[in-house]
Amino acid sequence: MKKDYLHYFPKSSCYPNQPEAMEAIHEALVKKQVVLFEGACGTGKTLSALVPALHVAKQEKKTVVIATNVHQQMAQFIEEAREIQKRNAIKVIVLKGKMLMCPKPNMDYDTCSLLRDNTYKLLEHEKDSAELKNEIKSVKDKQKRIKDTGLIELQRELSRESDKYDRQLHDLKKNSCDKLLEILRTNTDEFRSWLFSGVRTPEEVADWAFSNDICGYELLKRYMKEADLLICNYHHFLNEDIRTNVLGWMDKSLQDIIVIFDEAHNIESAARSHSSMTLTELTINRALDEIEANKDTMPSGDAVTFLGVLENTLKSTYNYILDKKFGERERVGGDWRDIRIADPEERNDMFRAKLLMALERAGIKKPDETIERIRSVGLNIDKFYEQQFNEGKSPVKKISSSLAAASFLSNYMKFSNDRGYYPILSVRRLNSDIYGRLELFTCIPKNVTAPLFNSIHAGVLMSATLSPFETVKTTLGIARETCELTFGLSFPKEKRLTIAVSAPPLFAKDRDNPQTKEIVTRVLTDIIEQSDGNVLIFFPSYNEAVQYKNRLKCSVPVFLDEVGVSAQGIRDEFFRLGENGKKAVLISYMWGTLTEGVDYKDGRGRTVVIVGVGYPALNDRMRAIESAYEAEFGHGWDYAVEVPTIRKVRQALGRVVRSPNDYGVRVLLDGRYTQSSAKRMGKYSVFNFFPDEERTEIVDVAPERVKYSLMNFFNDIRRAQTKN
Repeated sequence: MKKDYLHYFPKSSCYPNQPEAMEAIHEALVKKQVVLFEGACGTGKTLSALVPALHVAKQEKKTVVIATNVHQQMAQFIEEAREIQKRNAIKVIVLKGKMLMCPKPNMDYDTCSLLRDNTYKLLEHEKDSAELKNEIKSVKDKQKRIKDTGLIELQRELSRESDKYDRQLHDLKKNSCDKLLEILRTNTDEFRSWLFSGVRTPEEVADWAFSNDICGYELLKRYMKEADLLICNYHHFLNEDIRTNVLGWMDKSLQDIIVIFDEAHNIESAARSHSSMTLTELTINRALDEIEANKDTMPSGDAVTFLGVLENTLKSTYNYILDKKFGERERVGGDWRDIRIADPEERNDMFRAKLLMALERAGIKKPDETIERIRSVGLNIDKFYEQQFNEGKSPVKKISSSLAAASFLSNYMKFSNDRGYYPILSVRRLNSDIYGRLELFTCIPKNVTAPLFNSIHAGVLMSATLSPFETVKTTLGIARETCELTFGLSFPKEKRLTIAVSAPPLFAKDRDNPQTKEIVTRVLTDIIEQSDGNVLIFFPSYNEAVQYKNRLKCSVPVFLDEVGVSAQGIRDEFFRLGENGKKAVLISYMWGTLTEGVDYKDGRGRTVVIVGVGYPALNDRMRAIESAYEAEFGHGWDYAVEVPTIRKVRQALGRVVRSPNDYGVRVLLDGRYTQSSAKRMGKYSVFNFFPDEERTEIVDVAPERVKYSLMNFFNDIRRAQTKN
């Protein structure tokens, strides 16, 4: 019997496993569960989740939200939503950042918010002013008929009030948004019809709005409550403040939402970045200036003393550390450089202790009370800045640095010794000067994600590398009932080869060993020579990528994905060569931008090589996460480091063999990946961290035999193609 939800399925046929996935997801969503869905490339994950979600949402009067942090995936969602819409009357809105769609260049968020508020006030004032003028006219007419002197005085009083309104209207017009005003004054049914007659990208909405001299972002917000499907970025739902705004525009609560997170293995790190807090030395300086400038009208007590002590303690701390080691100061550049102020394992915040001692010496024995005074002053200053903007005395709405400082300090004093957070001091160079930044880095993502996943109506977390599911549920704090689905590669096994090279394990201490370097270089050279097309190589770090690029001697073009440089150009050239039947090498690194979200389909990539295990930099932040995970979950190293690393490796392996007709070789170049390493290396082996199905495909190959493995595989492919 045909399933009701399949009328949302836009294709003529399904991929293998897709019917099973849709049925399981539909059943889980009806039960209000969270689905953990791992599906390899080509299993049709997006439609498998979206089709039943749209059906359940229609039945339950809910809204589907699908979120990603990968630009290419958003483009794919738009295309699939367009296919669905051809057969179903669904209303879709695609939401990106506000600034992308703002018709006023260089408009910051706070100024835009005030302009919007003033525009609504302007409309109200215009309405009141019109009513007042009608009243004046009525009094005039009445006075002409009955010649009452009392009416003359009333007319004068109303006229004075009207003049006051006119002055206010003049000020509000100067500080309102004419693009929004046009929306509020006119009928936007034409836009609504156009918007929901297709699936419009934010760029298309912006172009439509520009051509009609109105604000596309405000237009979208006006119709979000009608949407059946919202396509957006991670931050729209992982950032609590932004999520509150979005839900307000939708006129929904979390209980009204079925959320689908794509590339869900990235949620942990995204949640950490969205909830970490910072306070720069520049903000402290501005807060001091603010309070000093307003001390006569806004008594602040010992606020200036507190901020002065904070600034001096910050400066003395990083100057001492930078001067302690020769050349350390010279190494500070334009990027933030971390300085340890707390032990990442023990969480003993040395900076906080030093600050409290300095405050006590300065006579501040109750810092929390002083922070509240700073907050109170900041709130008053913030109101003053808003008034200045509204009266046209400031072209932008300034942000109160005192309020920002107080908000950070309140959280810092509360959480800096909490294992869920890690305090850190960073420095960077601005022109010739160095300045600092305090940060309260979030280690435990469930503090952010648990309230979300335990409040939504239902949800789907999907990725090609989501397992182990127990880790996902634990770190994200998913306490409700879940449905767990796994579908491996369904493409013909004879069209792919996965080998683990029994080269020496590339531990950090052994990577500079000349003999090891020679083995790795020789294996890479053999792989490049024998590959039937483009070769993609991922190294553990950018520095190693550069080293081996210089070591490789081959007759084909070799491209390097450079840190801080857009990879778009070299990626396109790499693709072009492969698609034209030629060969090139693209060298990148594991934690760069090319390991996921980039489609190396067909000729774009024939062979991918993972050199080493590629753990993330085991710096203080990562050790703090590991320590927090150990204390919270009891699996510090595995949950914080090992599992995310193997997910990253699996993402990189998935760059080739992207369709049933595609073919390619995946190479794991490090002895720790081999099946035999589980016995030989014990805890250093990573073989058992791969899912069971993937482990069965990994073939151990000696370094000197790699070239024959590739030669035989590509010969077999050519023979099969000749027969067909």
